[in-house]
Formats: sequence, structure tokens, C-alpha cells
Amino acid sequence: MSFNKNNKYIIRWGFISLVVICYFFGLIGASFSLSAFIENQSMQISGPVSVGEYSETIDSLIKATDNIFYVATIGFIICVPLILLIFKRVR
Repeated sequence: MSFNKNNKYIIRWGFISLVVICYFFGLIGASFSLSAFIENQSMQISGPVSVGEYSETIDSLIKATDNIFYVATIGFIICVPLILLIFKRVR
């Protein structure tokens, strides 16, 4: 099956756009845990905070941030080879 130059351009950049959009949706999904944390903690800003509550808050913040970092790292490791493969296959 032979495609002309214009069709290959559209197919190539269409697949690359799809990969990038999936990566960004993965990051958005991972950031929901951080936004839920910020929303819950902004409601509790009245009065002194106990050491146990402070520790739980920091642990929750670390877990949410780690989740975003892991999704960004794994997503990058997956997306770069996919984009290079798309460039190689669709010439």
C-alpha cells in the first residue's frame, strides 16, 4: 500500500499527537491525587496542628508527588521510543 507524501505526514504527526496526548492525560490523572490533597488540607487550616497530623500530611504529600514523578518517568521512557518508532516506520 503506497501513500503519498501528504498522507504520510498526516499519519506520522497524528500518531505522534496521540502518543503525546495519552502522556499528558496520564500526568493529569496522576496529579489528581495531589489536587485532592491540596483541597482537603486547605479546608483544615484552623488552629494548631498536632505532630501526628503533620506527619500524616507530609507523608500524603510525598506519596502524591512520588506518584506524579513515577508516571512522568515511566511515561517518558515509553513515549520516546514510540515516537522514534513512528518516525522510523512512517517515512
